[in-house]
This record gives sequence, structure tokens and C-alpha cells, in this order.
Amino acid sequence: MPERRGTYFAFQGLFMAVLLLIFLYHYRGDEGWIRRFALIVAVLVFSLGLIRSVSAETLSRGVFQTALFVGDAALASLILHWAQPQSDLYLLYFIVIFGTALTRSWVQSLVVALLASLLYLVSAWSPSTGFPSETGFWLRVHLLWVSSALMAVLARDTRALQGEQERRYLEHTLQMERLAALGQVAGEVAHRIKGPLTTILVNTEVLTRKASLASDMQRQVDRIHEEAGRCKEILKGLLDLGRIEEIYFTLIDLRDALRSALKAVEPRLQKAGVRLQARGLERSARVLGDQSLLHEAVAALLHNALDALPEDGGNVTLSLHDSETEPWWLRLWSRPHYDVAVEDDGRGIESKDIERIFQPFYTTKREGSGMGLPAALRILQKHEGALSAHSDGPGRGARFVLTLPKAGKPARSRKPQG
Repeated sequence: MPERRGTYFAFQGLFMAVLLLIFLYHYRGDEGWIRRFALIVAVLVFSLGLIRSVSAETLSRGVFQTALFVGDAALASLILHWAQPQSDLYLLYFIVIFGTALTRSWVQSLVVALLASLLYLVSAWSPSTGFPSETGFWLRVHLLWVSSALMAVLARDTRALQGEQERRYLEHTLQMERLAALGQVAGEVAHRIKGPLTTILVNTEVLTRKASLASDMQRQVDRIHEEAGRCKEILKGLLDLGRIEEIYFTLIDLRDALRSALKAVEPRLQKAGVRLQARGLERSARVLGDQSLLHEAVAALLHNALDALPEDGGNVTLSLHDSETEPWWLRLWSRPHYDVAVEDDGRGIESKDIERIFQPFYTTKREGSGMGLPAALRILQKHEGALSAHSDGPGRGARFVLTLPKAGKPARSRKPQG
């Protein structure tokens, strides 16, 4: 856990540096200040050395993390006790409380924060007068308690979000591995099956032309021909998936792939009475990629949108978005890219299906090979892009977003690895 070790080390070093600065500002020159200063330095060296020397397993344990922050709160209490009546230094406790977010555990955060609050009470207690009676002191105590509860809630929410992100990342990684493995063997397997399947289709076509077949036999032959046709579609998807593994990148205008995909689905659009809108195709969009494969990826999204529409038509929108039009603070966190969104107002996607629709052979349609979206995803992965799906639920349409990085300086064609 080296990255967590560095985080804890940095927090501890900064916190102890604050304590040293406060001490030197308030106590330098006072009687006995050298001994107290030496004590703080010794605690600093010991805590930093402990973080550097313990094993990763020990560092990840809740007991160790809790003891570390409680120790910081205790040292802050000691300095605050020396600083009376300069009670504004109680802000040291907030540093400890906020630091507990590093544990990513709401239980540890709550325990440390409550102990820090109690240490603040102890630091303010005097044998002769007891606890301070002014209102400001008790307001600060309540503020620490509220902050403790707030940090516990935030830690719990952060942990839940982290778990969800880890689950999605793992699923995405497994999905990429499945597609990569499938793509590597798909070409060879598909070529081996292509010959026998073609023979079956040809023979069934010959049989259907014979008038001497009985009606029940004719139905069986038609059924064989129909199922063989479905196998042919699956075979085509496997061949396409295998072909994705061998692509060449050239500098292209993404709009050409979009326009050719729109033209390819135009007959189906007209036949189904679908209203199509294309937006954002006015400006050039340069990317490094394979135009034919990007055409197939976009066409797959368009066909998927058409399949989701009712029989009496509907609406499909294809839009090209440039990341340069986003606010500057969003551009800081992502590389320059283009987004291609395909939206429809069809039957939508159930939440249980949204994570599975990119798996090979998974489909919610009555007819279909379940290879269109997985192939599109694999194409985007080979282009260092991404493909995501969004839907508000059944009957509320769907939105697929294809993301591609912008091209830099023109480069020679290159063949990607694996």
C-alpha cells in the first residue's frame, strides 16, 4: 500500500509542522520551552519513522490508524493546554477530524473525532475552576461534535462510493479481458465454422425448391434455414470482432465515419418513418483511427437505437460534441476528446441490464446476435476511447456516448499492439 503510506506520511508531517510553528510562535523564550519543543520534535520523528517502518498490513489496520489520529489529538490538547487562554487554537482539532477522512471508515472517523472532542474538554479543564463557563467555549465543543458526526457521514458516503467505483472498474476490466480474449480466437473459430455453415444453408435452399417435400418436412427445412441464418449473423459478428484486433490508425475526420454510418441506415430510417436529427457536424473533428471500424461502431449504435423504437416510428438524434466547448474547469481533468451521442426515445434500458448490454451474446431483443454493442465497445477500446450507456428506465429512451481522443500532430499510420 505505498500510495496510502505516502498520504499518511504527508498528513502527519504537515500536521506536526503546524504544531511546531504554533509552539515556537507562542512559547519561544518561556521557561522550559526547550524541553517542550524537544518533546514535540521527538514525537514528530517517532510518528514519521513509525509510518515509514510498519508493514503495509499494519498500516491498513483500523487500530493503528485510530491510534495515530488519537495521538495527534492528544498532542494538540497538550499544546492547547499550554496555550490557555488562547482558545482559538482549538482549530487544531479540526485538522485531526478532517484527517480521519483518510481512513475511509466512518466508524474510525467517528471514534477519533469524538475522542478529539473529549480531549479538548480535558485540555480546558482546570483543577481550581473546572471547565470554562463562557458560552463561546461550549459552542466550540458543540461545533466539534457536529463536525465529528459530519465527517463520519462523509466517510461512510465516500466508502460506499469507492466500493461502487471499484465494482464498476472490476466489471469494466473483466469485460475488456473477455472481449480481448474473444477477439483473439474469434477469427480462427469463425473461419472453421464458415465452411460447414455455408453448406447447410446451400443445401436447405436446394431442398426448399423441391415441390415433392411434404408440408411438415418443408416446415422443418425452413426452420433449419432460419436457424442457420441466425448462426450466420453470429458468425459475422465473430469475424468482425476478430478483425478488430488488426487495425491501422490514420489521420481522419470523424465526421466522415458519422456521415457514412447515417447513410448506411438511411433506408431503414425511411422505411420505419423515424425522425433523425444530426447535430455538430459543421466543424472538422480530427482523430487517429480506422474509418471503416468507426463507421461500424456508429452504425451499430444507430441500429440499436432503431431497434428500440416502436413500430410507428420515433426520434433518433446523433450529435458530435467537442470538449473545447466545455467549461475550463472540466477540461482540466480530461484529455481533449470528441463525444458522439446517439439518443432515442424508445423503450429504454432497465437498470439491471445497463451493465450487461456490452457483454458478448447478451441481448434483450427477440432477434439479434448480441454482438453489435460488444464489437462497438471493442472498437472504441482499440482507439483508446470509451463507450457508455445511459437510460432513465423502461419507456424513457436511451443515450449512448462514444468518446474518442483528439488527434495531435499528424502521424504516420501505425499498427497497434494486441
